[in-house]
Amino acid sequence: MQENDKALQSFLIESDENLGQLEQDIVALERSPHDSERIASAFRAIHTIKGTCGFFGFTQLETLSHALEDILGAMRDGDQHMDLPHATALLDGVDEIRVFLKRIHNDGKDGDPAPQALMDRLHALIPARPQNEAAAGPPQIAQHPPQPTKPEQAEPAVTREQHVIPTSDHSSPEKTEPENTSQQQAGKSDTTVRVDVMLLDKLMNVVGELVLTRNQLLQHTASQNDAQLVNLSQRLNMVTSELQEGLMQTRMQPIRNAWSTYPRLLLDLERKTGKRVTPILKGGDTELDRSLLEAIRDPLIHLVRNAVDHGIETPENRRAKGKPETGTLTMSAYHESGNVTVEVRDDGAGLDSDKIIRRAMEVGLVRPEQAEKLTEREKIRYIFEPGFSTAETVSDLSGRGVGLDVVRTNVERIGGTIDIKSIPGRGTTLKLKIPLTLAIVPALIVRCLHQRFAIPQVNLMEVVYVEADRLDKDIETVHDALVYRLRGRLLPLVDMRSLMQMGDQETQKDQFILVLTADQQEFGLLVDDVRDTEEIVVKPLGRLLKDNPCFAGATIMGDGRVALILDVKSTADFAGVTRHERKLRQQENPLDAETQPIRAAENYLLVRPDASTGRSAIALSKVSRLEEISIDLIEYSAGREVIQYRGGILPLIRLGDNSHPAAIEQDIIRIVVQPTEFGEVGLVVNDIIDIVSDDEAAMQQSAQTEGILGAAILQGHVTDFIDCEALFSRFNGKLRNEDSNGN
Repeated sequence: MQENDKALQSFLIESDENLGQLEQDIVALERSPHDSERIASAFRAIHTIKGTCGFFGFTQLETLSHALEDILGAMRDGDQHMDLPHATALLDGVDEIRVFLKRIHNDGKDGDPAPQALMDRLHALIPARPQNEAAAGPPQIAQHPPQPTKPEQAEPAVTREQHVIPTSDHSSPEKTEPENTSQQQAGKSDTTVRVDVMLLDKLMNVVGELVLTRNQLLQHTASQNDAQLVNLSQRLNMVTSELQEGLMQTRMQPIRNAWSTYPRLLLDLERKTGKRVTPILKGGDTELDRSLLEAIRDPLIHLVRNAVDHGIETPENRRAKGKPETGTLTMSAYHESGNVTVEVRDDGAGLDSDKIIRRAMEVGLVRPEQAEKLTEREKIRYIFEPGFSTAETVSDLSGRGVGLDVVRTNVERIGGTIDIKSIPGRGTTLKLKIPLTLAIVPALIVRCLHQRFAIPQVNLMEVVYVEADRLDKDIETVHDALVYRLRGRLLPLVDMRSLMQMGDQETQKDQFILVLTADQQEFGLLVDDVRDTEEIVVKPLGRLLKDNPCFAGATIMGDGRVALILDVKSTADFAGVTRHERKLRQQENPLDAETQPIRAAENYLLVRPDASTGRSAIALSKVSRLEEISIDLIEYSAGREVIQYRGGILPLIRLGDNSHPAAIEQDIIRIVVQPTEFGEVGLVVNDIIDIVSDDEAAMQQSAQTEGILGAAILQGHVTDFIDCEALFSRFNGKLRNEDSNGN
C-alpha cells in the first residue's frame, strides 16, 4: 500500500512538472508556430502524462490527455500549425488537467469526465485520419516507434524541489527505448534522488541546533588554555559551516521555477488588454531558499499584472510615441551584497508623479502644503499605500487599490525591501531585495541595559559611536522626538530603552547609534553597547511575544541565553519614524534649511589604502564587515595572501602600495570584507578614516585606471573612488589565469 502511495505521489509531481513544461511550450509556439523543438517537447510532456494515466487507471484524465496528444501529434507531423484557437484550447486543456490532478490528490480518483464543451473544442481541432490509420491506433505511436525523442518521455523535468526521481517503472507500455538510452537514464538515476521537503526542513532544524551548539562551544573555548580543545572546536566550527552550507544548497532553487508561469500569464493579459508584450527573462539560474521562492511568487505576479495594465501602452499609443508596437517586460535576478535582487522593468509610459500626488491628496493621504515639499521619489512611493490606485475604472486587473501595498507587505514580511524608479515616457523599474534564506542569518549583537538583541545585518548601514560627554550636545529634541545630526542632516532616533520600556540608565555612559534602513528611510537606534557579528539561528517567538510587532523571532546565544531578533521595519513603524521624519522636513524654523529628506542614500567608506597620504572611497553598500587582525595571521595559498576567517579562507587584496617601510612595520592590518559573486574578499587598507554621504561625493574627474571610477575632493583631500566590481573581476581573472597556468 505504501509503495502505491509513493508511486501515486511521484505521478502527481511528475505530471505537475510536465504540465509546467507543456504550458511554456504552448505559449512559445503561439509566438513561433514552427519551432520543431518546442513541438517535440510539448508532445513528450503530454504523452508521458497520458501513458502514466493508463497505468493508474485514470481513464477520464487519459481521455483528455489523449485529445491534447492528438493535436500536438498532428503539429509534429506537419498537418497543423499553432494559432490562437489551438493555443487557447490547449491551454484550457492544461487547466482542466490540473483540476484532475487536484482531484486525484484529494480523493485518489480522477472523478467525472472533462466538460463536454472542452472536449468538443479539442476534437474539432484534431485532423481526420484515413480509416486504415485510425484502425492502427494513435499515429504518433504506431508510425514512429524508434524516434530518438521517445526515450525522454519517461524522464521527468527538473522538479521544484530541485531533485530528480529515478525513472518510474510505470511508464507507458507503448514506448520502446534503445538500450543505450536506458543506460544513460540509469546513470542519471544513480546521481540524483528526490528528497521530501519535510525531511529537508527537519534536517535544517537539526543543523540550526548544531550551529547553536557550535557557537556555545566557541565561546567557552575562547577563555580556555587547552590547545587541544581549541583545535577540536575550530575543527567542529569548520565542519559545521560546511554542513550548513551544503544543506542550504539543497534548499536552494533557481528563480526560473517562479518564472515558469509568467509567459502564460502575459499571454492571457495580452488578450484582455489588447496590448503586445515580449517577456525577457534574465538570471533564471539565480538561486534562493525554497520558502522565499514560494513567498515571492504572488508579489511578482502582482508586479507583472501591474506593469502590463498600467505601464505598457497600447500598440496605437506606442506607435504614436515612436515606440515599437510591442512592449518589453524584463525580469532579471542576480546576487548582490549577500541578497538576491529581482528587477521587474517595463518600457512603458512610466509614472506620473503629479497624478499620483493629486490622487493621494484626494484620498487624504497627504496635505497640499506637505505635497509641495516632497521629492519625486517620495511622491511615487505613495502607490504602495493601502487602498491607493490611479486607475479611472475598476476592472478584473486593477482599480481596487490592492496590489502594490500587498506586494510591499509580503516582501517586507520575509525581510526584503522594494524600491521603485520611473522615468516618464521610458518605463518603470521595481527592485526587490530578498535575503538568501531566513533560517540562519548574519546579525549584529547589541546590548541595552542587561538585555541583548540581534539586528539583521541586511538592515544595518553603519554604527556611530557617541561619547558620554557629547550625548547632550549631539542628540537633540525636535517636535518631541530625538534626532541626531549626521553629516549635515537630522536623523530620527529611537531609544531602545524607551521603546522596550526598560527604564533609564542610572549613570551616563557612552552610547552607540545603529543607522538602520527601513522602507528606503534611515533612522538611528540608540543602544548601550555593540558586541559582535554572529550567524544566528532564527527561532519562532512563543505565544506571549508573537503579537509584539518589534520582534521577528529569537535566537540562542553562545552562553545559552536568549536574544530577541529585532524586526527593523516594524520597529520603525511602531516608533513613528516616518511621522517624525515628515515633521522634521515640514518645520518652519532655522533648522528647516539644514534638514534634508531622510533617504537611503549611497554612503562611502573613506580609507587610506597604504602608508602614503592618498585616500580612497568605497561604496558602503558593498561593505559587509570591518575587521582588525594581527599581521601574524596572514598565510599564503598558491602564492596569495589569505587568512582563516569564520570557518573558511578569505583571500586578501591590497588596495595600495604596501611596500612602504611604515606599512611593513605595522602589527595590525585593517580589512574591509566585501561579498562578491566569487565569494567574500578582504580589502587590506592602512586606515579607516570616515564615512561620507553621496552629497559630498560628487566625482569631479573620471579615471582611466582599471579599478578606479574617478576622483573628487573630499574633506580637503583628493580621493579616488574604488570600482569594486572591476577590482574583483580583475582579481578573479588573475586567479583563473594562475590556476590555468598551474594546471
